[in-house]
Amino acid sequence: MPNGRAERVALTEAAFRIANERMAAWEERHRDGLRELYLCECGSQPCRQRIALSREEYEAVRADVTHFLVVPGHVIPDLETVVASLPSHEIIEKPDALMDLLVDTDPRHARTGEATGAAAALADELGPNAGPADA
Repeated sequence: MPNGRAERVALTEAAFRIANERMAAWEERHRDGLRELYLCECGSQPCRQRIALSREEYEAVRADVTHFLVVPGHVIPDLETVVASLPSHEIIEKPDALMDLLVDTDPRHARTGEATGAAAALADELGPNAGPADA
C-alpha cells in the first residue's frame, strides 16, 4: 500500500482515472461524437469538477500511463509536471519513480495487487455522478 505523500496523491489520481475509464466505456457517451465530460484527475479526492473533451482528446491523454488531466490550478507542483496547458484543462505527468504504481493502477493494464484494489475502491466511492457537473 502506498505510504508516501507522492504515492497517496498518485493513488487518488489513479482512482479518478479508473472512474473516467469506466465512463469512457459507456458506448452511449460516444453516439453523437460531441465532447464528453470527464472527472478532473487531480490529487484532491473531494474534487468533482468536470472537463469537456472529445473522445480523441481523452485517448491522447490515456496514451501515456504517466499522464493525467486536471482542471487548471489543480496541479501539485512539487509532485507533478505540466506537459500541456489548455484553457479547459492541463495534462500533468507523474515522475518515473511512480511507474510501478501507475501501471498497477491503470485499468488498461492487466495487473492486480494492493494498489490496484485500493485505487478501484476509491473509484467506487467517487461515482461518475457525484458532485456538480462543472465543465
